[in-house]
Amino acid sequence: MIVFTKHALERMKQRAIARDEVVQALTKLEKRMTDSLGHTIAQLETNNKILRVFFVEREGNIIVITAYRTSQEKYKKV
Repeated sequence: MIVFTKHALERMKQRAIARDEVVQALTKLEKRMTDSLGHTIAQLETNNKILRVFFVEREGNIIVITAYRTSQEKYKKV
């Protein structure tokens, strides 16, 4: 089950990112990384941008913390 935090939903609304896009990033999972805080990052290229989704996995659930789009140049090789 995918759960969205209040923070994630607020940021997604501000950034015009649909839930379906986040679900796609999590299911396609082109790249998967971990940040220094232990959050997992799913990365998916869409429309010449990269969608990055930060999440944690707990008790069989995926908890989405935040999501944003960025340029391909910045994170393409990450």
